[in-house]
Amino acid sequence: MTRLLPILGLIIATVAISVHSVVIRVENLPEKCDYSKCTAPDPTRINVHLVPHTHDDVGWLKTVDQYFYGLRSNIQKAGVQYIIDSVIEELVRNKDRRFIYVETAFFWKWWKEQDQETRDIVHELVKTGQLEFINGGWSMSDEATVQYNSFIDQTTWGLRRLNDTFGKCGVPKVTWQIDPFGHSKELASLFAQMNYDAVFFAREDWQELHFRRQNKTLEHVWQGSEDLGTAGDLFTGMMDFGYGPPQGFNWDLVGGGDEPVIDNQDSEEYNVPHMVEKLVNLAKRYQQSYATKNVMFPMGTDFQYQDAHVYFKNMDKLINHVNAGSKEVKIFYSTPSCYAKALHDSVGHASWTGKADDYFPYASDPHAYWTGYFVSRAALKRFERVGNNVLQACKQVDVLAGNGDALEREITALREIMGVMQHHDAVAGTEKQHVADDYARNLHAGIEACRDVLQRSYHKLQAKATANLPTIQKQVFCDYLNASSCSATEAGRNFAVNVYNPLGAPLVNKVLRLPVATSGGKFYEVLSPEGKPVPSELVAIPEAVRNLPERKHSTATEELVFQASAPALGLATYFVQVSSTRSANSAAEVKGVKISAETKLKAANFEVVFDASGALSKVVLKSGQSVPLSSNFRFYKGAADEKVRASGAYVFRPLTQETFSAGKLLESNLFTKEGGVHEVHQKYDSYVEQVVRVSPASDQVEFEYIVGPIPVGDHVGKEVVLQYSADLKNGGVFYTDANGRQMVKRQWNARRHLKLNVTEPISGNYYPINSRIMLKDEAKKLVMTVLTDRSQGGTSPQDGVLELMVHRRLLHDDHFGVGEPLNEPGVDGKGLIIRGKHVLQLSTLEEAGKSHREAGREMFLEPILSFVPDVAPYDVFSKSYHTEVSGLTKALPANVHLLTLEQWSGGRLLLRLEHFFQKGEHAELSKPVTLSLKGLFKHFEITAAQELTLAANQDVSALKNRLKFKYTADGPVTEPAETKAFNAQTMEVTLNPMQIRTFAVTVKRN
Repeated sequence: MTRLLPILGLIIATVAISVHSVVIRVENLPEKCDYSKCTAPDPTRINVHLVPHTHDDVGWLKTVDQYFYGLRSNIQKAGVQYIIDSVIEELVRNKDRRFIYVETAFFWKWWKEQDQETRDIVHELVKTGQLEFINGGWSMSDEATVQYNSFIDQTTWGLRRLNDTFGKCGVPKVTWQIDPFGHSKELASLFAQMNYDAVFFAREDWQELHFRRQNKTLEHVWQGSEDLGTAGDLFTGMMDFGYGPPQGFNWDLVGGGDEPVIDNQDSEEYNVPHMVEKLVNLAKRYQQSYATKNVMFPMGTDFQYQDAHVYFKNMDKLINHVNAGSKEVKIFYSTPSCYAKALHDSVGHASWTGKADDYFPYASDPHAYWTGYFVSRAALKRFERVGNNVLQACKQVDVLAGNGDALEREITALREIMGVMQHHDAVAGTEKQHVADDYARNLHAGIEACRDVLQRSYHKLQAKATANLPTIQKQVFCDYLNASSCSATEAGRNFAVNVYNPLGAPLVNKVLRLPVATSGGKFYEVLSPEGKPVPSELVAIPEAVRNLPERKHSTATEELVFQASAPALGLATYFVQVSSTRSANSAAEVKGVKISAETKLKAANFEVVFDASGALSKVVLKSGQSVPLSSNFRFYKGAADEKVRASGAYVFRPLTQETFSAGKLLESNLFTKEGGVHEVHQKYDSYVEQVVRVSPASDQVEFEYIVGPIPVGDHVGKEVVLQYSADLKNGGVFYTDANGRQMVKRQWNARRHLKLNVTEPISGNYYPINSRIMLKDEAKKLVMTVLTDRSQGGTSPQDGVLELMVHRRLLHDDHFGVGEPLNEPGVDGKGLIIRGKHVLQLSTLEEAGKSHREAGREMFLEPILSFVPDVAPYDVFSKSYHTEVSGLTKALPANVHLLTLEQWSGGRLLLRLEHFFQKGEHAELSKPVTLSLKGLFKHFEITAAQELTLAANQDVSALKNRLKFKYTADGPVTEPAETKAFNAQTMEVTLNPMQIRTFAVTVKRN
């Protein structure tokens, strides 16, 4: 923006400022950022709500900074700083104009570079409702591949920036999810709990869009949660023609250039009658698909308004001439919130329809199912999950250590890149390779900043001295543990392992695997936080892992394996002593034995059986019931027909509906020790290896897979899946999680209320798997569940089969914009290798809910490991440092999760508690639970608490003012349990199933 120059002098407490040739007055006007700013619709005419907007991807074809500053125009002509500059100037010219903005990450980057004069103008525009923030999250979140914790965080942070800057006028009323590729029921529920009145989006499955057009139900009430009832309802609007301007009315200089409105009657090009007629006809046509006399025309699309003058000048003319020349249509500047209010107040529309399912999978045409991105860039998806893990731990220990705002800068670095990662072209995996690399670099930098917070906080929590604290011990965080590489553990010297447990429940018997050097006769002994010997073993690192290019500096050939525990919200230190002589407590070396006969491995309540070839064959339950069970690597050949549709970053389109073997099992070696390790290393003849692990202390089987580089020498792109097959009958019904929370019922080849035209049998039945997929055999009363360590895609193609896609490498672009095939080079340029984990559970119907809920929570928030090289002996160390620290006075109830603990505004803390069971999942754990905030934490006492909405930007009482839309429910509705008001005196909180309650708390340090 050209610098805003103040005209000297004050005129009755009014500052006059020039913007180019425009003089405006920054006045002390009353706030008008509520629904009172909205233009009143005319009930006798069709009302066209023009919504000027820009859709600014926080990274896609260019990086975040390249988009903001307008670099790399050879890739895409887009500069967000110029968009905001230009829009502000044009809003100043005409007080009737409106504009909405969504991505707080970009707005905040722009805001920080503005002088006070510019900020004053923007404050005025926001206060009077000309500039309105919609959605307001740090980014426009993906809906399939985000986990709810990260989604809540990024939305909360974006709204916090707006709230701190603009007060109540910075609070969005409506969310604007126009570009994600499918829409989640859980996110609808979370948006409702954040006090949004409505959601609008523009990507609908082509069959559902056609169905709803015919029935005039493009606008309806989404029933987001059976557990929460109306508290999870969200009014939903589907855009009939996408989120761009209607054809013929795109005047932007980038991607537009339609015929302008020429209202000079002396000109040969005078076209007002033609433009009015075209707009009126469009309005009448689109109104036929909607239930009221209101229609919304989004005016703008990707990175438009870099020269806003052209757009606004033509819209001004269009509004004037349509309103003067048509008795059928009224047209005016509006916003999505004003549009939602008009629908709510619409005369003669008594009731809307309800919708109880979700909007997955999304297909834009019969052969374009956007289900490939559920898996695209599998390594980046895992890295994002690691980032959230570190962020939650970082915020927690920052609070426990009482750092105040001293380390806020470091934490915010990770907060903000994690907010960017939730964008629908980030964690979704649909960005260009150089952008994915940039995301990874910035995420690593954010993690490193938070590791500094962890190190400083650990020192404060562990040091026994209150004055003259011992020198901070250097913590090493190993980036390549997933590749079995860590300099701190491979040095052949003593080291300590700090295990931080971010859960409100104790961590019990977590198996740690640390790469160590055993050459030269080194022996390892593990001591507990109490200084007692811990049983441990040395197990060979699988061959495929030893060959990973990331391990070029690693010499370890074995892993030190032992079980560790840590208190709830606590830190435990284990000690590894290295010597040149073996002792009675030295780690036992477990040798691999090739399997040549039937082999049984015992878990807590069942046995896992392998056949003579070393393949998994069955599970024998405690009752004696035998269930045939197998796991197989298969792949789909990616379609290469770009004229119809190729498989690509977005789209999963197999060449045929059959899978092909990804390799024959060549060798299976057993590593087992009584009371300790039970694992089978399976080697295939191609690019896959697998380790199957069974723990005597648990009722689950762990599958660790190493896949890649996927071979493409045959010029065929491949999409690799893992199929788990059991002798169970599920009748085509299976269940997938929504963003890590509620389970959603799926039916093969079926959609609720829709007669499905099956055009892509496999990809059309793929669903996002953020944490788990399950099937039930009601007759046998058994449930098979597979949990994942990152977002993936999956289905149940046959009875008793759960299929998860784990990796994909493709040679053709699917022509939805990214402009390059999904062919990740990996570290050495030969192709990406993925090392991941699934956990399989075979449970009774009664215990399945407890099993998958608890395991899912532990997989999502894993312990954070750090290492102290050359640590002092236990006796010396324990004199200066606590070896075990907990942040809680006692563990939380078994069905309560500590979702958030962080420093917040005004010296307060932000606290979220979650009931993480659904109704009916467990006889006891699905009941409401009550706990007190008094005496909950060891390091501080909560002295006062204010309950907030889920996004923490409003008092919880604001939820009473949400727009209520009457609707006809989609199927039977179970009434939720009544929410008990928070008792500020007793500090008692009652949580109903699937309920999250958010508090800003004042504390006194102990």
